[in-house]
Amino acid sequence: MKLRTFKFFFKEALRNIFRNRVMSIASIVAIMSALFILGVVLILAFNLEHIAGGLESKIEITVFLEKDVGSNQSRSIVSQIEQIHGVYEVEFIPKEKGLAQWKKELGEKGDLLEGYEGNNNPLPDKLILRIQKPEYVDGIISSVNEIPEVDKVNYSREVVESISKIVKATRLVGLLLMLMLIVIAMIIINNTIRINVYSRRREISIMKYIGATDSYIRWPYIIEGFTLGVIAAILAGALVIGGYNLLLNRAGQMVGNHSFLNLFELLPIEKMIYDIGLAFLLVGCGVGIIASIISTRKYLKV
Repeated sequence: MKLRTFKFFFKEALRNIFRNRVMSIASIVAIMSALFILGVVLILAFNLEHIAGGLESKIEITVFLEKDVGSNQSRSIVSQIEQIHGVYEVEFIPKEKGLAQWKKELGEKGDLLEGYEGNNNPLPDKLILRIQKPEYVDGIISSVNEIPEVDKVNYSREVVESISKIVKATRLVGLLLMLMLIVIAMIIINNTIRINVYSRRREISIMKYIGATDSYIRWPYIIEGFTLGVIAAILAGALVIGGYNLLLNRAGQMVGNHSFLNLFELLPIEKMIYDIGLAFLLVGCGVGIIASIISTRKYLKV
C-alpha cells in the first residue's frame, strides 16, 4: 500500500470516529473497561508469581560442620557448596556467633551459657543454605552429605513440601485467571467492534453498490478498530497504573504497621508496565483489527 493511500484511509478512519462519536466513545469505554479488568488480573497474576517466588526463597537448609573444622576450611566448604546447582546463597555462622544467638534466644536464662566461650564452646560452625526452588532440595542435600567435613544436615521436609504445593497452586490460579480474562476481554472487544460496524452496515452496502472496492471500504474500518484499541489501551493503562500506585502507597503504610506483611510485598509497577502495555496493545488492537475484518466482510457480500 502506498503512503498516500494509507494517509487517505487513516483520515477516513478518523473522520468516521468523529462523525460517529457517540458509538466511538461507547466502543472506547467498553474496550477500556475490558482491558482495565484484564490489567487488574494481570497485576494479580504477576504478584502471585512474585509471592510464590518469595515463598521459594524462604526455604533453608542448615548444615552443621564437624567440630574440628577450622575457619579457613569452613570458608573453603562455603565456596564448594555455593557451586551446587540450586543454592543461591550460603551464610556462614561461626560457633561464636551461634553461641551469642543462643544466649539471645534464651533471654534472661542466657546466663546458663556462661563459661562456654572459647574452647569450651560446644557448638559447631554451621551454614545456612538458601534454595532457589523446592525441587532442588533433595539433590542439594545429597551433594552436601558427600562433603567429609559435614556432620549433619537439618531441614523440614514437611515445610518444603507444603511450600512446594502452595507455590504450584498459586501459579496455577494466576495462570488460569489470566487466560480466562484474556478470553473474556477478547470476546467483549470483538462484540464491541462488530456492533460498531453493524451500526453502519447500510453505509457499507451503499458504497459497495456504487462501485467501491472491498479494500477501499474495509481499510478505514480496520484502521478505526486499531485506533479505538490504541486509545482504549492508553486510557486503561493510565487507570491501572494510577490505581496500582495508590494501592502501593496504601500497602506501604500497612506494612509499616504490620511487619508480617513483608511476606506479601507487592511488585513495583515498573516491573510489570511493559508486559501489561504489550498485552493491552495485542488484545485491544489485535482483536479490534480482526473483528473489523470479519465484520466488514459480512456486509461486503452484496
